[in-house]
Amino acid sequence: MKEILNFKNLLILSIIILLSSCGKTVDYDDEKEYLTFSYPYSDSPRVLSYKGLPFNGELVEYFDDEKTQLEERRDYKDGKIDGQYEVYNKNGQLKKNATYNEGEVEEEVTYTYHENGQLEYKRTYKEGELDGPLESYYENGQLSGKGTYKNGDRVGTREDYYENGQLESKGTYKDGEEDGQWEYYDENGKLYYKGTYKDGEEDGQWEYYYENGKLYYKGTYKDGKEDGQWEYYDENGQLESKGTYKDGKEDGQWEYYDENGKLYDKGTYKDGVKQDD
Repeated sequence: MKEILNFKNLLILSIIILLSSCGKTVDYDDEKEYLTFSYPYSDSPRVLSYKGLPFNGELVEYFDDEKTQLEERRDYKDGKIDGQYEVYNKNGQLKKNATYNEGEVEEEVTYTYHENGQLEYKRTYKEGELDGPLESYYENGQLSGKGTYKNGDRVGTREDYYENGQLESKGTYKDGEEDGQWEYYDENGKLYYKGTYKDGEEDGQWEYYYENGKLYYKGTYKDGKEDGQWEYYDENGQLESKGTYKDGKEDGQWEYYDENGKLYDKGTYKDGVKQDD
């Protein structure tokens, strides 16, 4: 009979312990004597047992004894981090927010702040590399830039802004390099140059503008060097000169015009050197 009672008592005790570890919110400082980690306590994800059993629930830590300043919170399932893992600064700002699945991090978003408390960077990581959206901000809270990363490289659309909110530049990346159409603006929102990149170098048609919006010059690049026909204009839109480049040097026929549009000089170049007439 005693053996049966002892077995029943043991069974009841086991059930109580099991229930106490399911869906429970545990404060690390208050109950750390009942907590066991699979390896030393650190910022890394770790397997956790509570009162000898795999923990299911929420583990929290606070900066203060009054439990008003949350420092960290983690969701656990069967002793492994599963769900959200949040880390806060002392002023209550979210510092890191990660999503875990059975102890493995799926995505981690980090936040850094300016001294005035405004958000400075919001970065997304996967497997330890930038992967996903990234945003940056000025101290006044204005968006500074936004883009996307994949496996540590910039990809897709990128936009940057002046502190007054005006668009500064926009374009696309491929495998970490500028690739495709890009546009650049001044602080008043006026376009001042645009063109195309390939593998991080100017390649194709480019155009530059004066502050008054008139075309300054235009031409083509190849592998980052001027190559092909180029034209230059004054602020009134009058053609000043035109000619061809090859590998970044004047090469071929060039013509020069005065402010009235009258041809006043011309010549032939080779490898950047004007040839004798």
